[in-house]
Amino acid sequence: MKKHYLLFFCCLLMAGSLFAQDASKLNLGVNKGSLQLASEDGNFKFGMGGRVYMDAAAYFDDKTDLGSGSEVRDIRLLMKADLWKKWNAKINIGFADGAVSLKDVWLMYKINKNSFVRAGHFLEPFGIEQTESSKTTKFMHAASTIEAFRPGRNLGFSYATWSKKIFWEAGLFGSDTNNKTEGDEGYGLTSRIAFAPVQTDGGLFHIGMSGIYRTANSTGFNDQGEENPKSIRYRSRAATHIEKRRFIDAKVANAESQCKLGFEMIAATGPISIQGEYISAKVNRKSNFEDYSAKGFYTQVGWLVKGGNYKYKMKSARLAKPGPGSVELLARYNQTDLNDSDALIMGGKQKDITVGGTWYVNHNILVKFHFTNVDLDENSLNGEENFNMIQTRLQFSF
Repeated sequence: MKKHYLLFFCCLLMAGSLFAQDASKLNLGVNKGSLQLASEDGNFKFGMGGRVYMDAAAYFDDKTDLGSGSEVRDIRLLMKADLWKKWNAKINIGFADGAVSLKDVWLMYKINKNSFVRAGHFLEPFGIEQTESSKTTKFMHAASTIEAFRPGRNLGFSYATWSKKIFWEAGLFGSDTNNKTEGDEGYGLTSRIAFAPVQTDGGLFHIGMSGIYRTANSTGFNDQGEENPKSIRYRSRAATHIEKRRFIDAKVANAESQCKLGFEMIAATGPISIQGEYISAKVNRKSNFEDYSAKGFYTQVGWLVKGGNYKYKMKSARLAKPGPGSVELLARYNQTDLNDSDALIMGGKQKDITVGGTWYVNHNILVKFHFTNVDLDENSLNGEENFNMIQTRLQFSF
């Protein structure tokens, strides 16, 4: 399967080159640090790019023997094209953890300048951090609440539209790219709406909510031809990736479907911003089992010490990436609770605080540095414990 992905990727690159040769003339340019070819009439644009994340982490005061070290967190190669001013396509291949995986692989049709339909493999529209590229997220690791409950990327299609103050996207999604198990895969209905009544040079305010209904995936059949019980799982790492273990983990057996509801807020005044999300999840189980519920939230604060004021992008309903040369100080508090005593599922509770900063060296390079304290309850992987870590990242893209 990995070879097929690479072959598919290379064929598309060759197809783009052949298309470029047929054009009467192509202009080579640079857009935010990335090379781009464009036809004179504007009907065709072609770009290639990539990114590399190199991380290091040191853990302290840990009861569990955590593995300090370094890693190439991810390598990405991507190709994107604009065709006939109405169509967009993107292919983004990841090489994290020594494995080839499809990230964004989609085709988009622009209905007008403020709406589009998209089909393929992409992030479901749920919340702020779930829908943001890892290239522009403020912290090295997603908040544990987001990691536990996010739907990630799946095959599907969606419709998105926005005006000066309102953003809305909704879609229908299947599962991931490979259906490896006999039986019906789950499907999901996902939607996000955001309202940003204040968008000025000196301040902004945004509120929104998201919802998901998703059926559980099949887990195959037993020797008698009966369908195996389905399950849904929520789990998260401890605000780091170099240490691979997930300290909170709830596997909900005999599941039929899940519903997730998220609330979000962004506010900024000048160079100060605050962002937060709250997510609740409920797993509907077979009639003789108690339904399972879990929840979590995070709040983060940013201060652009250098780089001007925060800006907002209505097209994606989130803060824009700070400009080249900016220096940003950050703090985040997260709490994720996977314990449900009524359902007799105690997946653990995690609280963590992160402080740090990011230097946006230029369009292509940035450096991150974080200090994090993690507090785990008695239902976590190795029981109650509290530990600290220092992490840093060198990130470059082109």
